[in-house]
Amino acid sequence: MRIQSIIAAIAATAGATVLAAAPAFASGSPHFITNLTKVTDADLSSITVAFKEAGLESGSVETITVTAHLEATYQCVNRGGHNPDDPKKTVISGDYSKSGEFTAARNGNVTGSLTVTAPAPRSVLDCPSGQTSVHTVSTWSNISVTDEDTSATVAVAGTYSFGKPVD
Repeated sequence: MRIQSIIAAIAATAGATVLAAAPAFASGSPHFITNLTKVTDADLSSITVAFKEAGLESGSVETITVTAHLEATYQCVNRGGHNPDDPKKTVISGDYSKSGEFTAARNGNVTGSLTVTAPAPRSVLDCPSGQTSVHTVSTWSNISVTDEDTSATVAVAGTYSFGKPVD
């Protein structure tokens, strides 16, 4: 009788372990829906990307990151709104991103949007007295959306340019 109790306890423990681990193995095929993952708003200082990911476990919390490459020009502008005789400007080039956590619905889908923002002018260019740092030109490109938890990723087509240099 004692051996039967031990075997029953081992079987119950093994069964509970399998049931507890089952959600970790339960997964569809996480992927972004390409035609529902797109830029919904863009301007000089930011770009917003809406996305939909499917094939997730219901209730799972996913960390989604939108990344975009930014080429931007910042200039010092005088009180008259012009570039002074000794123009001071800076061009930056780099990847910028925004992440957020999203919970999968009962159907295993996550929908949402994230906005990537360009650096503030004052953080990029220090202007002399009587001048203000202004963000004048932006080009957003190489946009992607990634689920950091499942490694699902999708590229978002398009290049978005705004602004013009101040004379």
